[in-house]
Amino acid sequence: MKKVIFDCDNTMGIDNRDIDDGLALLYLINNPDVELLGVTCTYGNEKLDYVYNQTLDLVKEIGADINVYKGRGGYTMHDYYASKYENNTNMEKEEVKKNDAANFIVSMVNKYPGEVDILATGSMQNLLDAGIIDTSVIAHTRQVVLMGGITEALKFGDKTMKELNFSVCPEGAFEVLTQYSNVSVLTGNNCMDVEFSFDELNDLKNKFAVKNHNLKNEFLIKKIEKWMNEFKNEYNQDSIVLWDVIAAIYLTNPELFDEQFVGIKSKLSDFNNGFINIAERRIENKRITSEDIFKMIETQENSFEELRSNVINIPTAIDSAIINKKMIEVVHG
Repeated sequence: MKKVIFDCDNTMGIDNRDIDDGLALLYLINNPDVELLGVTCTYGNEKLDYVYNQTLDLVKEIGADINVYKGRGGYTMHDYYASKYENNTNMEKEEVKKNDAANFIVSMVNKYPGEVDILATGSMQNLLDAGIIDTSVIAHTRQVVLMGGITEALKFGDKTMKELNFSVCPEGAFEVLTQYSNVSVLTGNNCMDVEFSFDELNDLKNKFAVKNHNLKNEFLIKKIEKWMNEFKNEYNQDSIVLWDVIAAIYLTNPELFDEQFVGIKSKLSDFNNGFINIAERRIENKRITSEDIFKMIETQENSFEELRSNVINIPTAIDSAIINKKMIEVVHG
């Protein structure tokens, strides 16, 4: 059984905000192979207070016995869809130490060294703070699975969607992607291969009508349908991308994905737009050792001394239908 901390920016229930964090949380709670140690809240889709309160409400609504921890920091959002904001997080050490979410991460990793997986789907603020509070967290975390970042522009028709995970806390993204040795990133671009359409929603609704499922499941369908209509109004699309759910499914079932290990060379400013700068592509579906990583990095040092280098995994779903089926299993029961 995987020991998992879910670090998220859940906004399920807020108008014109994504529902994928909430669905990912439900997926983890209902997965028998996951021991969910706790949920840590960060900013991203919305301000931290909204995220924290919505997550508490969701946990209460589904009757889950899960501890929820509030992070810190945030930004002033001027335009959600255009990703116009100002980050106003205080990085003084004494303020960092007050981060309840980061302290929880530190305590769990120290309690279970080498056993904890972190799924992070919002800003990287809590992971950044955890590494400042206790640098050993970086070495003692078993793996980090992230949803965020782009390798090229995210296009929905004639509109470009801005990145809102790595870019809202570029310092955190920079540290996590270049300091951890076992990082998998479900990028925005790769997640777009997995779409959930109105046809699939209608099939799901019909199954509920036939089987007369309970109100809890109806509540989820209503949330999905509401967001799909909001997304269609903004982007004129007949499907949504279940970003964070895809990352959660990768965490539990990596065999459903093609894994591609790439060398990255990054500077802090790259992450102002959430951009992952790929320097070198490696063999797909090949687990590599720490020794392999250092060899790759050494080949880049002379050319890119001013940059940080690392090797990360950028998985891609093998079959969109299978990923959606696993998500539907959570909703449909």
